[in-house]
Amino acid sequence: MKIGYARVSSEEQSLEVQIEQLKQIECEKIFQEKVSARSADRPELNRLIEFAREGDVVYVTKVDRIARNTIDALEIADSLNVKGVGVVFQDLGDLDINSDVGRVIYTTISAFAEMERKRIMQRCNEGRQKAKAEGRHLGRHPNKELHNRIIELRNNGYNKRQISIELGCSRTTVYGVLKSIEVDAK
Repeated sequence: MKIGYARVSSEEQSLEVQIEQLKQIECEKIFQEKVSARSADRPELNRLIEFAREGDVVYVTKVDRIARNTIDALEIADSLNVKGVGVVFQDLGDLDINSDVGRVIYTTISAFAEMERKRIMQRCNEGRQKAKAEGRHLGRHPNKELHNRIIELRNNGYNKRQISIELGCSRTTVYGVLKSIEVDAK
């Protein structure tokens, strides 16, 4: 049986392109989920591994869709290989990664993908640190009108919950504004 696996990292992203590609290669069953690969809890991937039987082939559009790092990639491949299940990645030219050559290529590409993810995170962190050191604002810019209303309502005796309801904003926003004026007062 041809089994497909599609994953995106967040709810905002679409699985449509991956699912369409898996349907084009005639996958009979497609497991799909919207969860970060960094998460250890990937229920659909676990269901796929449980579902797959000897002689089945799992198809994935890209290597980085199935694993969060090289060790994870190899563990997934091993758990399917033990069951006699093939794994094919379309971005590797439909190479079965359980073959000897496929395993070497898969391991190498997984290692490079892991290294690239780490380098991207490192560059982002360095950029944030530099911006902070330069005194630049990170995150959303405050809504001054909303902040002034929060302070006004607090000065009029409203509690944080009442302010949140009155202004239609989250209590987290109210707490953040009130905390910032406490810091400024010190």
